[in-house]
Amino acid sequence: MPDAYMYLFLDAFTIIGPLALSFDKKVAFYKDWKYLFPSLALVSSFYLIWDVWFTKTGIWEFNYRYLLGPSFLNLPFEEYGFFFVVPYACVFIYRCLQAYFPNIKLATEALYYGTLLLSLVLTIVYWGKLYTTVTFGLITLSMLIVRFSFLWENVRSYFNHLWMAWIVSMIPMFYVNGELTRLPVLIYNNSENMFVRIGTIPFEDFFYNFLYIFWVVIIFERLKSKTQF
Repeated sequence: MPDAYMYLFLDAFTIIGPLALSFDKKVAFYKDWKYLFPSLALVSSFYLIWDVWFTKTGIWEFNYRYLLGPSFLNLPFEEYGFFFVVPYACVFIYRCLQAYFPNIKLATEALYYGTLLLSLVLTIVYWGKLYTTVTFGLITLSMLIVRFSFLWENVRSYFNHLWMAWIVSMIPMFYVNGELTRLPVLIYNNSENMFVRIGTIPFEDFFYNFLYIFWVVIIFERLKSKTQF
C-alpha cells in the first residue's frame, strides 16, 4: 500500500467492523444513529477546535508522507474522518457491552473518584505542559461538573459500561494509534506532554479518548432518554 494512503486505511480499519455489525439483531446499533450523530457532532466540533489549536501552536503536527494531501484549517481530511470513526466505534463497543453484558458490576464510586483524583494530580504536577494540562484539566472539570449536577444520577447508572467501553477500546487503539505514532503520521512536541509512552502511544492519548467517550455517551444517553438539557 502506498504510504499516502496509510491514515485513510486506519480510518477505514476503525469503522468497517462497527459499521458492518451495527445491524446485528441484538444490538441493532443503527436504531441509535438518530441519537448518536448529534452527540458526535457536538463533541467532535469541540475536539476539532482543540485539534486546530494544538496543530497551529505546534503541540503536534502531521507527517504528510502518510496523507493524501488535502487539508482544511491545517488539518488533513483524514483527521476529520478520525473524529467520526473513532467515537462511532467506541459508542458501538459501549452499546455491545450493554446488550451482551447488562449486569456488569464494578466499583462505580471508586472508579469515578479514582479517575478524578488521578486527573487532578496530573494536572497539578504537569501544569504548563499543554497536552497534559488541557487533557487532564478537562477531565477533572468534566467529572466535577457531572458529579455536582443533575447528570450524576443518570451517569452513575451507566458509568460501569462507559468505563469498560474505554478499556475495551484500547485493544483496537493499540493498533490504530500505535501505527499513527510509530510511523509516525502524528508527531508530538514532547516538551508539551509527560513523555511517557505505552508502546509508542503517548499516555495522554488514552485519556484524551476517555474524555471523548465520556461526553459522547452522556449526550447520547440524554438524547435517548428524551429529557431536556
